[in-house]
Amino acid sequence: MATTTKRPKIQEKSPHHVWLRLCDPFIRTDGNLICPIIKAETSIRVLFRLQEKTLENILHNVNHETGLQKQEIKTSNTDLQMNLFIHCVSPNIINEEKLNQFKERLIFHLSKNTSVTSVLIDQVDNTEDVIPQPMISEPDFEIHKLELCYKALSRIQPDSDETDAVSFIRDSVKTMLHEFKEKYTKIAILSQNGKGKSFLLNLIFNLTIDNEEEYQNNNKKLKLPKDIIGDPTIEELGESLNQLPDVVKDFIRTYKNTKEKFKAIMESICIELMPVDTHVIEQSQNMFLSLPGYFKVGGRIETQPYILAQKNVEHSFKSTTKCIIHLRYGTVYQIKVDYFCSEDLKQQLFELVLFRRNDTADVDNDTGLNKHIKDKVYDCLQTRFAILTDTSISDINEKVLQNIEKYSDIVLCKEVTQFAGRTELYIGSGKNSTEDRLALKTILQCLTSPQNKDSEKAKWNCRLAAVKEIVVYVPSKFLYGRKEILEMPGTDDSDALALDFIDKALNMVDGVFILSEFSFNIVEEEVKVILINSEFMQKWKKHPGLSCLMLLTYPEKNAEFQFKIGDHEKIEKLRNTKVEKKKTEMEHLSKLIGMPSLPQNLEAAVFTSYILPVLHTSIHAQEGTPHEVIHEHAGFLKFTGIKEIISHLDAFISSSRKMDFEQLQKTLRTEKTKGLLPKYSKELIQMYQSRELKAIRENELFHQYNIILRNLSRNLENVYKNKLDREVADTFDKLKEEALCTWDLNEENFSSIGVFNPYYSGNNPTYKLKIARIILNNTEDLKSQIFAFLKEEISQLLKTFKNEVINLFSQELKSVLEQCGHKNIDSRDFVHQSIKDVLSDAQQWYIGKQMKPINEHTVGKYLKESKKVILKKYILLPAYNQSDLDIAKQLARENIDTAVMALKEELKTRLLKLHNTRWTSFCIHLKGKNVPKAWQVLLSKLKQNCKIITQQQQPDDLSAMLKLITAANPM
Repeated sequence: MATTTKRPKIQEKSPHHVWLRLCDPFIRTDGNLICPIIKAETSIRVLFRLQEKTLENILHNVNHETGLQKQEIKTSNTDLQMNLFIHCVSPNIINEEKLNQFKERLIFHLSKNTSVTSVLIDQVDNTEDVIPQPMISEPDFEIHKLELCYKALSRIQPDSDETDAVSFIRDSVKTMLHEFKEKYTKIAILSQNGKGKSFLLNLIFNLTIDNEEEYQNNNKKLKLPKDIIGDPTIEELGESLNQLPDVVKDFIRTYKNTKEKFKAIMESICIELMPVDTHVIEQSQNMFLSLPGYFKVGGRIETQPYILAQKNVEHSFKSTTKCIIHLRYGTVYQIKVDYFCSEDLKQQLFELVLFRRNDTADVDNDTGLNKHIKDKVYDCLQTRFAILTDTSISDINEKVLQNIEKYSDIVLCKEVTQFAGRTELYIGSGKNSTEDRLALKTILQCLTSPQNKDSEKAKWNCRLAAVKEIVVYVPSKFLYGRKEILEMPGTDDSDALALDFIDKALNMVDGVFILSEFSFNIVEEEVKVILINSEFMQKWKKHPGLSCLMLLTYPEKNAEFQFKIGDHEKIEKLRNTKVEKKKTEMEHLSKLIGMPSLPQNLEAAVFTSYILPVLHTSIHAQEGTPHEVIHEHAGFLKFTGIKEIISHLDAFISSSRKMDFEQLQKTLRTEKTKGLLPKYSKELIQMYQSRELKAIRENELFHQYNIILRNLSRNLENVYKNKLDREVADTFDKLKEEALCTWDLNEENFSSIGVFNPYYSGNNPTYKLKIARIILNNTEDLKSQIFAFLKEEISQLLKTFKNEVINLFSQELKSVLEQCGHKNIDSRDFVHQSIKDVLSDAQQWYIGKQMKPINEHTVGKYLKESKKVILKKYILLPAYNQSDLDIAKQLARENIDTAVMALKEELKTRLLKLHNTRWTSFCIHLKGKNVPKAWQVLLSKLKQNCKIITQQQQPDDLSAMLKLITAANPM
C-alpha cells in the first residue's frame, strides 16, 4: 500500500492588532469657539448606548470593505465621559492608509444610516487613554430615547402576538413625547439693570450656537409660509405644518378659526428677515477677537452684543423695553412680537394723568418706590405718552392732560392703532446663519432701544413703547431640550408696568436665577423683596423639588475675579470660597423667609455658585485641537460654574419627568399572567377566531363597554356642574361677606382711581392698597377644598369604571367558556392582571401628567385667573372709567356680590374645559380603532397564555424597549 504523501503545513501569518478610539468631537462655532454641548441624536456614544446593533452592523460593513476586522468594543471605565474603543485585527500590516480608509468608510456609513455625522477616530495604545467629550443634555437624551422607543414600537408587525399588547404603550409614549415637546421648563433671570443678564446670555449663545453647516442641514426641510403649495385653509395644512417655523406653528395652534386661508393670515403678519450689509457681517466677524486674549494675557474684553441688546444702568427706562423676552430653541432665527391692544395702552397711560393730579397719596413707599424711582416712573410714562399719542412733551402738562377725565378719553396716534393688539412674526431664511442672526439682532435692538435717526424713530419707537411680549427662537444647544429662558427687566426699572411684568413672570416660572456681582447677601433690597413675595417663592417653600432656585454670583467685572493662564493657585482658592459662600447665603436666605435655619430639603433645593462666563468662553476660544484645549485647561473650567449651571438645570428638568419614565418602565416589565389555565385560553382564542361568533359577541361587548364609558362621562360632568356647586356654596357666601367687610374697612383709604387700573388686575404695584387683596383675597382654603373634593370624587368614579370594565370582560370570558362546556370558571384575576395597566394608564392621563393636570396647583391657577377676569369685568373696568373717585368706589362696592358669584361660574367653566381636555386624552388611551385597547390587550394575553402549551418562544420586543428606556446618559 502506497504511503500517503504528507502535505506541507502552511504557516499562518500573525494578525496585526490596533485599538481605535471613537469619540464625539467638539465642534467649533462660526466664531471659532469650542461648543461644549452635542445633541443626543448626533452622538456616537448615544448610538452605542441605545442602538448598539445598528453600530455593529455598520462596523460589519466597514470591515467587509476595508478588511480591518473588529474583534471587540470596549468602553472606558473612568469618571470621564464614555470613550469607545474598537479592537481591530488584520492579517496584513495596518498602515496609515488602511486606517484612513477605515475612518472614511465608517463616517460614510454613519452619515448614511444614522444622525451621527462626525466622529473623532484616533489610534491609541490602550483603553486607558481617554479624552473629554462634549456634554449631552439629559432632557435631550430622554426625548431621544422616547423617539427611538416609539419608532421601534411602531415597527412591530401587525400579525405579531405582541401588537395588541404594545399598542397602548406606543400611544402612551407618543403622548409623553407630545407633552415633553410642548412643555417648556421656564427659567427667569432676576437682577437690577447693569448686572450682566444680557451679557451672560450673549456669551452662552455665542458658545453654544449651531455653526453654519449645522444651521443649513437643520433647515433643509424648512418651509416658509410662501412655500406652501396651493392655498389651503389652516385645517388643510396637514403634515406641512410640521415643516413651518416655530413662530408660525405656535401662532396657528392658538388661532381659533381653522377655516380661514393660511396664506392670507400669514401675509399680514409674517415678515422675512432681510439680509444685512457686508460691512455689518465683517464687523460681526471681528466681534469677539479679544476673547482669546482674556485668558492668555488678562484684561477686559471689548465685544458687541451677540443677539440681545445689552443695557446700561443710567436711563434704563429709555434703553430697554418693559416686556419679558422669552428665549427658546429653534433651528432658524425667528421672533414673535405681541403688541398691547389699544385699551391696555390707554389704561396704562392714564396713570400719567393721575400723577399730574397729585392723586397718588397712597403710593407705596415701602417697596422701594421712593422719590427717585417715582420720578423715573413719571419720566417713563411721559415718554411713552408722547410717543403713543403723538403729543409733544411740552404740551402734555398744560393742554392734553387737562382734557382727559377717563382713560377712554386718550387718543392714540394713527400709526399705533394700526398695529395695536397685533402679532408680528419675523423669520430668517435658514440659509445663512450669520445673516439671519444679525438681521434678528437688528430687530431686537429696534424693539428694545430707542432709535436716534429721524427716519427710524417713527417706525420703531411707537412699537417699542407698545410691545407686550417678545419670543425669540435661537439655534443654541443651551436651549435645546425644551428650556425657556426669560430675560426680565431690571428691578430698578421700577415703573408699574415693569414690576407687573416681573411679578407675572415669577408666577409662572419653574426656576429663577438671581444674578449678583458678589453675593446674594448684598443683593439690592428690591430684588429680595420681589423674590420673597413672589408666587414662585411660595411654591418653592411648599414643594422645593418642583422649583429651581439658583443664586449666581457674577464677579468678573472686579479684577480680583479675572483669571489668566498662570493663575492656577489663585483660581484654586475659589473652592473654599464657594463652600463658605453657600453657608452664609443659606443663613441669609433663612432669615429672609422667616426661619431660624433652612430645613435640609430647602437647602438642597438651592444652587449657589460663582460664574465666570468670560473665562469659560475665553478658554473655549483658544486655538488648538478642541479636546486637547479642554483637557489642558480643565483645572480652570472646573471653577467657571457654567458647566455646573447646565448640569443642574438638566437634572432639575429630568427630575420632573422621573415618575413618567418609572411608569413606562413598569408597563414594559411584562410578567406572565396567572389565573387561567392555558387550555382555557386556547379554547377562548379559537372561539374568538370564529368570524361569526366574534362579530356577534364583540359588538354586544363593545356596546356595553361604551355604555359604561358614557355613564362615567355623565357622572364626571355632574361633579363639575352640580356637585361642586353645592360643595362650595357656603364658602362663597363667606367670601362675599368677607369681601364686603374688608371693603368697608378700607374704602376711605382709597385716594386715587389708579388702584382700579384694570390692566394690573387689582394689583397695581404703584399703590399700597391692592383691590385683589381686599376682594376675593383669601382663596387658599377654597383651593384646597375644591381640589380635595375633586380628587375624592374623580378617584371613586374612576375606580368604579375600572371595576365595571373588569367585571364586564370577566363575564364575557365566563359566558364563552360555558359555551365550550366549562362551568363556573372564574377568570376575573386573569382579566384584572391583564388589563389593569391599560386602565390605570388611561386614568393617569385623565388626571394629567405634564400639561394641564388636575391637581391642586391647577385649581389654584384657575382660581387666580378667574379672579382676574371677574375683578376686571365687574369691579375694575366700571370704576376706572369714572372721573369721580366717590362714584368709582360706590360702583365697586355695589358689584362685589355679583363678582363673587361670577367667580364661581368662571371657575366652573374653566374646570369643565379642563375636564374636556383630559377626557379626550383619557379616551385616546382607552380606544384603538373602534376596539377598546383593554380588550386588545386581553386577547393578546390569552394568546401568550396559550403558548405555554407549545413552549413557543415569543418575541422580546418589550424587553428591548425596557433596556432602551432604562439606559443611562453616557455623558
